[in-house]
Amino acid sequence: MKIFLEFKTVSVTISGDYYQVLFHDDLDTEDEPYFMIQRQFEFPDGDVCHFESDNEDLIEQCTANLVSLSENTLRFSYGGGKLYRDVEIKFGLHDTDIHELASTLKKMIPVITIEKI
Repeated sequence: MKIFLEFKTVSVTISGDYYQVLFHDDLDTEDEPYFMIQRQFEFPDGDVCHFESDNEDLIEQCTANLVSLSENTLRFSYGGGKLYRDVEIKFGLHDTDIHELASTLKKMIPVITIEKI
């Protein structure tokens, strides 16, 4: 399943052993579209990320692969079989530093390729 998403901004949160990258518009309403990637480092888990979205078809806990980040686009795939997802997210940076985003994603998903940013 090929998925194209676009959001106004992305935010990065690190709280101890828990990392989160949230793509969203404003999150001022309950049904605001969003896509979130979370990972914990408290316990070994084999590089598993938690993918969450307002779209229930995109929710899963698994590893990500074929991941690349450029200045305003994140491309990655996750899942398997009928639930395989090939995702492209375009986003604005606003208050988030691209280098902070890149280093956080590199920690969360070590296989990521960081394109020239």
